[in-house]
Amino acid sequence: MKIGIIYTAGFMAMIGLVCFAFANATTPGTHLIGQWQEVSWTYEKLDYMDEHSSVISSEIDRQMKHEISEDLVIHEAEIWEFSPEGGVKLHSSKGNERHMNWRLKGRGNILKFIDEKNPAEHYQIKVLTEDKLEIHFSTDIGARGVVKMTFNKIGEQYAEKI
Repeated sequence: MKIGIIYTAGFMAMIGLVCFAFANATTPGTHLIGQWQEVSWTYEKLDYMDEHSSVISSEIDRQMKHEISEDLVIHEAEIWEFSPEGGVKLHSSKGNERHMNWRLKGRGNILKFIDEKNPAEHYQIKVLTEDKLEIHFSTDIGARGVVKMTFNKIGEQYAEKI
């Protein structure tokens, strides 16, 4: 009889511990909520290298950015604002806004933008912390490669750590 009570109490304690861990766990999406300021576009990987590869810059200028993102929903968006309900506002430097939906796919490493007027777009999340976001996507124009977009979190100011 005592052994049955001990096993039952141990089992209940393990169930409680697992429930507590799941209730307090943070998901990748919680770090994504808020406003993100675009910092840079660079080539993470180029799919070709030749004798002039040392001359090729990994920085992407405004004209190249325009050509790369011409058919993408992120075109000219410099501030991305993610809401917990799954909405995202893309703000351009010209004051335009675009409203869409977002989802995380895979193991939380694929960012999917959903818009009823355009096909869904997928971006691979490489870095996601409280204050930095880095996403990659492939392009096939001109100097083809993997484009790395880097963002810093804005809006929320965290207390200075002592």
